[in-house]
Amino acid sequence: MSKSNVIVVDDTREVLTSLERELRDEPYNIFYAGGGEEALKIMSENPCKVIISDVKMPKMDGFELLAKVRERYPDMIRVVLSGHADVKLVLDIVNEKGIDRYLTKPWNTADVKATINQCIELYDLRKEVKELREQIKNR
Repeated sequence: MSKSNVIVVDDTREVLTSLERELRDEPYNIFYAGGGEEALKIMSENPCKVIISDVKMPKMDGFELLAKVRERYPDMIRVVLSGHADVKLVLDIVNEKGIDRYLTKPWNTADVKATINQCIELYDLRKEVKELREQIKNR
């Protein structure tokens, strides 16, 4: 069985470097992108199950990126990573935009690892349900 792919997107190099160090030994492949366009390019070449994206980024903000991901890769699990102070506002936007999970900055490494594992499991379960429904439909 191949490893699951996950992508983390943040315009702050220190955030990516820190997460790369903290997630180095996890049982999945992680790609890191400094912005939306780079992330879309990586995902076009490496199918990912999970995307974790910062919200405030230049050129393409995280919500715009996640909207494009939802359109192009509707099964991908979308996670927001934000240091935004107004959690209620962010959660309202998350709910409105159909984002699956929310992580705060600064983050707890154990929470990030657990979230990624839960999101991979959610992706796999949704895929299995979809396949089973298709089998039932074709009977």
